[in-house]
Amino acid sequence: MLVHWLELGSGDGGVLTSRPSPLNLPETATVEHALQAIGLSNDRIQHLLRERAVAVYGLYATEGMVLHSGDRIEILDGLSFDPMESRRRRAQHKVLTKRQKELAKYERRSRKQSKTAL
Repeated sequence: MLVHWLELGSGDGGVLTSRPSPLNLPETATVEHALQAIGLSNDRIQHLLRERAVAVYGLYATEGMVLHSGDRIEILDGLSFDPMESRRRRAQHKVLTKRQKELAKYERRSRKQSKTAL
């Protein structure tokens, strides 16, 4: 069976910049078999699967996932940050920004009141 594979690097921005390479595999091949046929070491294969850095047409793959003819295996660039941590930082920034606006509004009112009292 013929499948295709490609590796998306950090500079690609998630966009296909090159044509996928063909790979001939037996009919009962799994994602793990395909990664071995590409020439990756067992340690790297386990790391990629653990980090969820392998996909078949955009869906995260597991080592036992059976491939079908025409599938495209994508080796993804690992995450450089935790998405949940990024959301927490944005939410915290939003709260801080809102508090800063409220404080600035309060200070403006205080200044106006002190000017009118003179």
